[in-house]
Amino acid sequence: MNYKKIVAGLLALTFAFGGAALPNTVVNSSVVASASSYDTYGDFIYTKLENGTVEILRYRGSDEMVKIPSKINGVVVTRINDGTFCGFECLKNVVLPDTVTSIGSAAFQSCYNLEKIEIPDSVTSIGQAAFIGCFNLESVTLSKNLSTIETATFVDCKSLESITLPDSVKELGDGVFVRCESLTDIKLSKNLESIGKEVFKNCSNLKSVTIPSSVTEIGENAFSSYDSETEKFIPINDLVVKCYKDSAAHKYVLKSGNRFKVIDANGSKTKYPVLIKQEYNAIYRQFRVTWTEVEGAEEYGIAVKLAGKWRIQARTNKTTFTSPKLSSGQSYQLLICAKVNGKWDTSNITKMAFNVIIQ
Repeated sequence: MNYKKIVAGLLALTFAFGGAALPNTVVNSSVVASASSYDTYGDFIYTKLENGTVEILRYRGSDEMVKIPSKINGVVVTRINDGTFCGFECLKNVVLPDTVTSIGSAAFQSCYNLEKIEIPDSVTSIGQAAFIGCFNLESVTLSKNLSTIETATFVDCKSLESITLPDSVKELGDGVFVRCESLTDIKLSKNLESIGKEVFKNCSNLKSVTIPSSVTEIGENAFSSYDSETEKFIPINDLVVKCYKDSAAHKYVLKSGNRFKVIDANGSKTKYPVLIKQEYNAIYRQFRVTWTEVEGAEEYGIAVKLAGKWRIQARTNKTTFTSPKLSSGQSYQLLICAKVNGKWDTSNITKMAFNVIIQ
């Protein structure tokens, strides 16, 4: 995948910079071009940008807690460069000023002991793989003005248990949370539009994720684990994907084999049964459906379209039904209807019908 190539390239920063002080020589042309292009301020190496603000190029200290200044010699600090803290294993906490608007790629890569970071709302962009390999990162507060979480941003943040994406975020890049093994809770932006490839790959403890109806695109294996023995992707074990009926996410999970719930009920009672929850168990190849209650219904019928005709296969006086074990690779067109005053109401067949695919 593209994010793998990006990660491989960024890993080179660790060897280029290490965790020691940066000498007054050319280390990386994108960071320090020449002796005349940068200055020092305490443990920081910085340069002035064309817009008259300051960019932090490199930190060369050894403190566990680092506070980045908002100004250097009276000039506002607006950017943290690519790889600024890359490989600093001593770093546990960093405080960013609310003057910073941009954090570069791999800025905190391999800061193994970094435990928490609060990104001020002034930040509008964070580069790719910014926190890759921060094994002990437990807490992240994201800026409310981010529009994109870039490729591989939190790969191997193995201690990260929960995270909330601000509603400004519209895009999740490829592989953002790969191998975040402790991640159990994530709240997606209600304005999210795109989820990249392998975003939650091998997030083995992720049990539930709710996808907003605004999402129109989901990349391959976004909610999967990679089985090294079979060299195949499989759905994350026991993951429940909550989504809205007929949304892009709904169609995606129907094909992917993840268990799912549909969560767009409108009212508790309706004139005819309306599907409000659809769950699928990939292990037992069963589905369970739940629908709204119909006033005066004597019983409900679950019908399947066979040879062009609707035939009732099961009856119940409840508003939920669990299927028997079914054959893999089969697709069924279903219909739930209510019997009122001794008659089956089939007046809204077109609106009431839905599909179930058995993986």
